[in-house]
Amino acid sequence: MPNYLADKSYLAVKPQVAATTPIIPTNFIPLLAESIRLNPNFQATRAMKGLSWKSDELLKGARQIEGDLEVWGDPDSIGHLINMMYVKTSTAGDAASGYTHIFDPGEGKSYTIDIARGAFAQRIYGARGDKLKISFDDNKLKATISIKALGQFNAASLAVALTGAGMVTAVFKTDYDLRPTDGLCVGDIIRIVETAGTTVDVTLLTINANGTTVTFVSTVITAAIGQAVFLVAQTPSFTALQEPFYFGNALVGIADTTANADTAAATRAAATPCYEVNAEFINDLLSAQASGYTGPAALLNQVKSGTIELTRLFTDPTQFQKWIENVKQAMTMIITGRYIKTDLSTSEKLTVKINKTKLITNEQPLEVGQYIMDKQKFEMLYDAGDGDSLTITLINRTIGTNY
Repeated sequence: MPNYLADKSYLAVKPQVAATTPIIPTNFIPLLAESIRLNPNFQATRAMKGLSWKSDELLKGARQIEGDLEVWGDPDSIGHLINMMYVKTSTAGDAASGYTHIFDPGEGKSYTIDIARGAFAQRIYGARGDKLKISFDDNKLKATISIKALGQFNAASLAVALTGAGMVTAVFKTDYDLRPTDGLCVGDIIRIVETAGTTVDVTLLTINANGTTVTFVSTVITAAIGQAVFLVAQTPSFTALQEPFYFGNALVGIADTTANADTAAATRAAATPCYEVNAEFINDLLSAQASGYTGPAALLNQVKSGTIELTRLFTDPTQFQKWIENVKQAMTMIITGRYIKTDLSTSEKLTVKINKTKLITNEQPLEVGQYIMDKQKFEMLYDAGDGDSLTITLINRTIGTNY
């Protein structure tokens, strides 16, 4: 049996039109780490059956599909993560000058995600962002998104034997789900393990509405009931990949109003030098089972929130005063990337505007031989005066229809 190096894996994503209708994802993103797992929530059944042993069977509970994706925050890839979290309200621009996408708190789009595991793929669909954390690791922007999803396809087994020449249909067992083909798409390649241990790959032509049957061109396959079926991984393409945003090109403006914070973030001279910057955006998704669904019926925002953590040099007790007196501070972070236009007039750019923050903690620890720092954690707050809570603007090379 082959062994597979994790480095040969990939992440592919694409926004869906409808949350319950998966598509083949075609936007490939280099993957640093992932922890997305299916939890069928098996539980040992407890009932009196004339036994002195705890149980003789496992039964399924409420199914959950969730976990984290960690990637470098390049200008194009990070747009998909933001799009999973928040609603894209507009896109303007063109390929020559770059596209400007504006995101506001709201229901983000549902995504289909493929994660390659060796020669095979796990297909996750109806995925949305529950939390998005952005931070910097060795100067590079890193993004970690916690997702929840409606369903997945990884493996199945045959319910009807395939008997040799002229096979055009495969029927899957319903032990996992009454609709085991959910997650598959026309054009997917599946691998069927034959009784002799050999494998045959077929490309799907149709997926029956009954959720159990797929068709393909006439193929010679000999496989008994119970033989395994897998989704074959795609061949990834990274030809248009951009560099990640860099910490050295980030400016943070902090002021009493959003306008003043924007002004401060516009120049290095007016910006606040920060030695660490971390931001977390939270949707608190409702992920609950409902009648008619084995997994979650829908993924909906509940109470949205967010936090920012900063480390900066201590100069005087001003920030301590703002902390104990509960003073509002607006914050704008602008991270500039490479130039898009050849005349150097337009750059990749990620702008995060938070209209109202207040300090939760403000520590000034003392260590021998170290400068004193303000180590701060801010809560993102709703602000009627400056308008809502936050806005994220992204300028990149990706056309708006991709989000």
